[in-house]
Amino acid sequence: MIKKISKSIFISIFILFTYSSCEKNEGIITDIQSVQTGLFNSVVSHDGLSRQFIMYVPTNYNSDIEYPLMINFHGFGGTASDFVETADMRSLAENENFIIVYPQGTLLGGFPHWNSSAPSSDNKSSVDDIGFVEKMIENISSTYSINEKRVYAAGYSNGGFLSYYLACNSKKFAAIGSVAGTMLDDSYQNCNAQVPTAMINIHGTNDEVVPYNGDAYASTSIADVVNWWKNFNSCINEDIITNQNGSIEQQIYYDDSGNPYVQHIKINNGGHYWSDKLDFNGKNTSELIWDFVSQFNVDGTIN
Repeated sequence: MIKKISKSIFISIFILFTYSSCEKNEGIITDIQSVQTGLFNSVVSHDGLSRQFIMYVPTNYNSDIEYPLMINFHGFGGTASDFVETADMRSLAENENFIIVYPQGTLLGGFPHWNSSAPSSDNKSSVDDIGFVEKMIENISSTYSINEKRVYAAGYSNGGFLSYYLACNSKKFAAIGSVAGTMLDDSYQNCNAQVPTAMINIHGTNDEVVPYNGDAYASTSIADVVNWWKNFNSCINEDIITNQNGSIEQQIYYDDSGNPYVQHIKINNGGHYWSDKLDFNGKNTSELIWDFVSQFNVDGTIN
């Protein structure tokens, strides 16, 4: 399954934020109050908005176990319900014992979006998505047994932008993942990550929406993003692994203790998509992300 988005729409509406529209829902707000398992919808109130999200809780949920929390953000113009199918980690959650959350972005110019930039004259979105995500985590943790040292974020496109922004501005995330996303220049120049944060990104070299080499619309090149997180995590060694036909290259960067804090998966000639058909040495996109992030907690690697 491949999700694509028009470059002109993405750039003109998301990156430049030329329109601003955020709908408030003044209806009944229902926080999570009792344990449910499987796939279900929920909502939390934040900043005068009723914010929706979808959860998947393993069917064998046991309150005596602390569960990692994996948050997956859809792309610009996308929906949480579609992203459940696109970035489907439900079987992984059952096998690996973690809880998944698929939040829903608010509207900007009629399109669901994530606000992945600090307030400025250029940013017409005033939505507090960091506050929403932190409130959502708090809300979930009040009902479910969550290992708060093992909270992870991953996203596609605009959702990947938000994952970086969260890592730069919140202390809650042990590791992040991005597919076809990057850091806005604002995040890149002003990132203030305060806990060890591992990073995996997956990006196609022919991405015309979020170009691999960056662009004039405030998108940072993937090489610069990788270097920023390498430096932040004091990575000094690397391994490069390719698949059999050379179409995919995996770059792994280690600190001086051999911890693989940064990973970049370069899809040669790949475009702007999250594909569940990606196969790198037997792993698809969701498996690659989970296998990476699950090695870490907010203190570093898990022994």
